[in-house]
Amino acid sequence: MGQLAKRHIGRILLDGSFLSQHDLDSALEEQKRTKELLGQVLVRMGVLKSVEVMVPLLVQEHLGTIEDAVKVAAGERQLLGELLVHSGHITNKQLDYAIAEQPQSGEKLGEIFMRLGLLTERQLNGLIDFQMNQEVAQDSPLRLGELLVATGHINRGQLEDALHRQDFSKKKLGEILVEAGYVAPSRVKYGIRLQKMLVKAVLAAILALGVSTESDASSVVLQWDQNTESDLAGYKVYSSADSATFVGSTPVDVQKQTTATISGLDPDKTYIFAVTAYNAAGVESSYSNIVSAAEQSPPTVAITSPADSVSVSGVVSMNVNAVDNVGVTKVEFYVNDILKASDSGAPYVYSWDTSSLATGVYTLMAKAYDAAGNVSQSSRSVTVVNDLIAPAVALTSPANNTTVNGTVTISSSASDNVGVTKVEFYCNGVLLYASNMSPYSFSWNTKGVADGVYVLIAKAYDNAGNYTQSSSVTVAVSNPVPDITAPTISSFTLPATSSSLTVPVSGLSASDAFGVTGYLITESGSAPAATATGWSATAPTSFTFSGEGSKTAYAWAKDAAGNISASRTASVTITLPDITAPTISSFTLPATSSSLTVPVSGLSASDAFGVTGYLITESGSAPAATVTGWSVTAPTSFTFRGEGSKTAYAWAKDAAGNISASRTASVTITLPDITAPVINFMLPSSSSTNSSFIVISAFAADNVAVTKMELYVDGVLQLTTSASSINTRVSIAKGTHVIVVKAYDAADNVNSSSKTVKRFF
Repeated sequence: MGQLAKRHIGRILLDGSFLSQHDLDSALEEQKRTKELLGQVLVRMGVLKSVEVMVPLLVQEHLGTIEDAVKVAAGERQLLGELLVHSGHITNKQLDYAIAEQPQSGEKLGEIFMRLGLLTERQLNGLIDFQMNQEVAQDSPLRLGELLVATGHINRGQLEDALHRQDFSKKKLGEILVEAGYVAPSRVKYGIRLQKMLVKAVLAAILALGVSTESDASSVVLQWDQNTESDLAGYKVYSSADSATFVGSTPVDVQKQTTATISGLDPDKTYIFAVTAYNAAGVESSYSNIVSAAEQSPPTVAITSPADSVSVSGVVSMNVNAVDNVGVTKVEFYVNDILKASDSGAPYVYSWDTSSLATGVYTLMAKAYDAAGNVSQSSRSVTVVNDLIAPAVALTSPANNTTVNGTVTISSSASDNVGVTKVEFYCNGVLLYASNMSPYSFSWNTKGVADGVYVLIAKAYDNAGNYTQSSSVTVAVSNPVPDITAPTISSFTLPATSSSLTVPVSGLSASDAFGVTGYLITESGSAPAATATGWSATAPTSFTFSGEGSKTAYAWAKDAAGNISASRTASVTITLPDITAPTISSFTLPATSSSLTVPVSGLSASDAFGVTGYLITESGSAPAATVTGWSVTAPTSFTFRGEGSKTAYAWAKDAAGNISASRTASVTITLPDITAPVINFMLPSSSSTNSSFIVISAFAADNVAVTKMELYVDGVLQLTTSASSINTRVSIAKGTHVIVVKAYDAADNVNSSSKTVKRFF
């Protein structure tokens, strides 16, 4: 539909009623003195808050063309007349006049506005498109949710949750945000007010189509609608660099032309332009709408971390360095081309949570913008390596549908492919206890709750944040008369020796008049409390000591009343196996190689109990101790799977199967070209009979490139060409002749093809 001049942020703030012309003029004068960004000056002067400057910048980049401007429409659809009144372009009295005239003329309302000189055709078309886009669901910086995120009142996750709820409830977004407790009602009203102000600024940009510009780095072409007054004498063009006023500007008199080209512009500066008309008496009109040509020097941007091609997990800090000749307005952070966050002030940092992502390669990208909408970007790739397998968990006690009383041990089993970091116990949805050590159990004092039915569950978590909820266990609490007699332990046995800190327990049993409710094994001879961590409803079958050597364990039992038995002891001598991996001290490859098999030098490793194997791989993932390929001695060579820039990983293992950390070395492999070209000799046909000349057609192909082709007739060179094909005619005498085509490549590999032909007349 048409170009819109890039609107200065001061113009947008003025159009949206964010500030007065007086405040803008004062800030522009201050800006000349301090050389700050206009937004910084307005915030420092107390005219605006920082978010009231930041949010209009969100729509500035969408005001380059009329098509872009109409796509940022937001809110419920408004009638054309309402849009014009809302924008301040016409008064309510002018609207009432046009509506009253409509039944008499039979015209559409927009046609009446054009006839009355209130709108141009381009302005009308732009407003109609804007009006239609207000009911279209699309991403827009003017949507209420986006404005609340941009002003810091909600975060992106809360917005996505509210939009998901909206799909089912069909309520307004503001209502959902308030109901969810994400934002106060006053903040929703503030967002709606901000939305209306920004819509007004966008409408002002559309209604500024009376003057348009097309520009490059050094010149601008201006065009405006013709003045229809009879005494028009000409037009004057005003311009100003890095300013919002034309104070001190000398206009250019273009006579009665309605276009003008202004040259000699500095691409590092932003210019504004306006046109006035004057009559024969020299009386000059007020300025037309102001258009601008923004500075065109993009920012410089670079991702400083993480490094390219590294492996990451968990929360990754994405750091970006961005500078600009005027000032960086924002930096956007993308993952796989999806916008994740933006930052309007240095340092530019985004915390990327990879914990829920699948393992694989991800592309990170940063885009830096300046106030003129110039943009630069930087990207790099990283590999996410995450644990996505949730733990397994089950409540082991108490049993389902049982009656309990006093202190009840709630126990859970939990396992994970990497490791369980925490188990939580819940009663009727309320967290009772969390444990990060096995055995996972909790002593629940049922005397603190009313008798009745309760539902117990357990949740197990791993280090990656994966979690699983157990099946529920229902118990009935019924507390009897207090029990004051402690249980008695009758037996408790450990083996004499062990090679593990976790030692099997046998024969642990106890008795009590009202029943044993818990067992506990400790390394301390001090009686544990009935509420201490670690009690289990059943006798433990193993116990984990804190270290090796001669150890004594103390077994305890308790009942539902919390009475603790006297201890019973058992002893064991623990000798642990070797768990320390070898260390690789050196590993070297040559810088370059012309063979896939590359010599290895200096590979050595050490271990407290001796190195038993060496292995070199192309993968950075640690190999198993049983994988094929381990050698007793350090390899003297390694064969890669292909050429190019390659990295090898050296590993060492000991007799206990402990695997060292890898040590890397790199080499660039370039294989020689040994493949000759392939020739397709199409004409003439073999053993064909021909007239006084023959047509020869052949072409060649090579894995690198064909550098030369030759044509021989009876051994005599007829033609040499650097092309990869021969298409020619050759005269021959009567008799039988041998035609040979040869093809060469840059490595002097050659191939030939021959045919025999005859001429009898």
